[in-house]
Amino acid sequence: MLLPCFDSFRKFATKPDTRIDHQFFQLSSQMCVCFWTLDHPEYALILCSNRDEYLHRPTAPAHWHSFGPINADNTGEGSVLSGRDLLAGGTWAGISRGGRVALLTNITEPIRKYASSRGDLASLFLLPPIPKPTLKDEIDAFLDAHRDGVYAGFNLLVLSPSPSTDLGANGGLSLEGAILTNHGGGGTITARMLSEDERHVGGMSNGIEGHGAEEWPKVQHGRQAMRDLLHGLPQDAMEAQIADQLFELLTWTSEKAPVDRSELRNTIHVKPLRVPLHTMPEGAGGATGTPPSHLYYGTRLSTVILIRRDGHVTFIERDVWTLDDSRGGEGAVPKRDSGGDRVFHFQIPRDPCAEHSSS
Repeated sequence: MLLPCFDSFRKFATKPDTRIDHQFFQLSSQMCVCFWTLDHPEYALILCSNRDEYLHRPTAPAHWHSFGPINADNTGEGSVLSGRDLLAGGTWAGISRGGRVALLTNITEPIRKYASSRGDLASLFLLPPIPKPTLKDEIDAFLDAHRDGVYAGFNLLVLSPSPSTDLGANGGLSLEGAILTNHGGGGTITARMLSEDERHVGGMSNGIEGHGAEEWPKVQHGRQAMRDLLHGLPQDAMEAQIADQLFELLTWTSEKAPVDRSELRNTIHVKPLRVPLHTMPEGAGGATGTPPSHLYYGTRLSTVILIRRDGHVTFIERDVWTLDDSRGGEGAVPKRDSGGDRVFHFQIPRDPCAEHSSS
């Protein structure tokens, strides 16, 4: 079904300042996509993701923290490395010092208010928990504690070092993985472990699991591109080479620009769209208190996470499209280059309980 103004949007769809009715984005306010592998011989995890969001929405770049108060939690210390949404306080993607990874996507659906914030789900997993024997045991405990939570639609990828992990000379780190989802707003949270095929190459976006999510063109294209990337990597590939190819994967756009919300599923990279304001979505206009005349929406950030079998982690966050601060957020939307990447390196401790005991 075409929403209002799609005819005029079609005319300008290839321009960076495309105009489209705001209803388009009320129904798809945050789109994200991620791709990963868990069975590379040298890496326990190779992961890349895009975050598509209103560019006005206040966001803190990746830093170490512990999900404390926003104004007091930017000391460079803490147990979690991630960006933060400055309105809700949660995150869309992050990693803990112990090697736990969480990535959250919203399910595309009409916006409603719910009693619980799905932004808290990733933080609950990333903060050091009381250790459980396996990831499945931990998920079972999580479901018991949060089964009655009423959340907007979400998909949550969680990864955790296997209990059999050996970070000694053999470099035997391995990750367990699972996907939690409520299949849409207000639904019951369910979970399943990743299949062998998903461990080889997995992909996740904003669809509903079991209802065609895996058939989204952006997911299918990205998974195949990841397979091709992995197949073509030389055995002695440097991390910088791998990261460059992952960031390149995340730039893929469909030949036809989106003309309705369902077509956002066709493109991994979303070029900025200028959205005139008929109604202000909660939080989208920033923290200045002065609503802009329009909003920009597009791929805001790209993230790459590489975890070697010896436990060494490389985390890279890259700005993709940002507002032009020199013009007060109006006009041009410049694309940042790799010179401003935020790059972090750290080592996962050998003792799986160390993260919890030191927190």
